[in-house]
Amino acid sequence: MTTVESSTYPVTLYDGEGANGVASIVGMLLGQNVENYPSRVKFARKIPRPVSIYSTDTDSACTIVFGTDEAIVYNDIVGRPSVTIKASVDQILDVSQLSMKAGGLIPVGFFTTRGMTVLGGILTHKLVVKGLLTHTLTALRTIALVSVVES
Repeated sequence: MTTVESSTYPVTLYDGEGANGVASIVGMLLGQNVENYPSRVKFARKIPRPVSIYSTDTDSACTIVFGTDEAIVYNDIVGRPSVTIKASVDQILDVSQLSMKAGGLIPVGFFTTRGMTVLGGILTHKLVVKGLLTHTLTALRTIALVSVVES
């Protein structure tokens, strides 16, 4: 296992050096964001079920399990994720550029040019967020956690 060091909430790549590209990118984003924005740890702890991200470009996936003490990023789909995001690498990076306020509860980033592109991808099913309607808070909090934009 490889851990992205954070003084308050470590992010661990379960497969360590064998982590696939999606797991590596997501682990890096999460680790850097909880280090740079410690307030995000509070809403990471509120995500009760796993979240999966599947890259349509690389045909690989990762699953994030948020715990009270750390987040673990696994290769592939693990367990029963409440939210699964299926997107291209470019779309995943676009999502990471969206600004979210109040721990993801106010998705102000969707009202920008980049946000409209993300919403267009969702409407045309090029970017799929399974669980968006049934687990809306989990989906929005996950976007807030991978967002590199200060909230």
